Amino acid sequence: MINRTIALIIMLFCAAQAADVSVVITEKTVNDFIAAVGPVSGKGKSSGVKYKWKVKKASFDFEPGSAAFLTTVDLDAGIFKFSDKLKSKVNVNFDVEKNKILMEVEEAIFKIYIKVLGKKIKVGQVDIAKYYKPKFEFNGPQPVQKTIEMQTSKSKTRSIAVTTISQELVLEKDQIRVSVDLAYAGTDK
Repeated sequence: MINRTIALIIMLFCAAQAADVSVVITEKTVNDFIAAVGPVSGKGKSSGVKYKWKVKKASFDFEPGSAAFLTTVDLDAGIFKFSDKLKSKVNVNFDVEKNKILMEVEEAIFKIYIKVLGKKIKVGQVDIAKYYKPKFEFNGPQPVQKTIEMQTSKSKTRSIAVTTISQELVLEKDQIRVSVDLAYAGTDK
């Protein structure tokens, strides 16, 4: 009896998770892409201090309900050199009309400071996120065709309209999943 109950619970859970079409984007795929971008760096001058900075390592982290952009930035301001780690929120959305999954890094502020007599003095800041533009885009799970023509006999054609009736974007451990449920309506031509 207990085994049947457990089996029923598992089947109900799986049925509740099912969707007509799903797209999964793995954290590995996004991180492989960001690695291919290569080094991101810049230079500037603030409060009379010239500096150069370089993103040493950048990656994305997908957890249930959230996505983050993680990076380590090296700063070289002459005699002042240091590294700092940043963690920034990533907005993940599904644009139903365009059938696009969009990822955008929010602000990733790297504060530039020097130490004078053991005290940190901020001399500027750089928003690393602006260097990771445009938004990362992936195709969504909706069908390409909105209408499908099917020959049902020599003299009849049936037009099948495909519409999305619901969609869901879920941030899971190490992946983003976007699912849609579809409806079909046929008419004779």
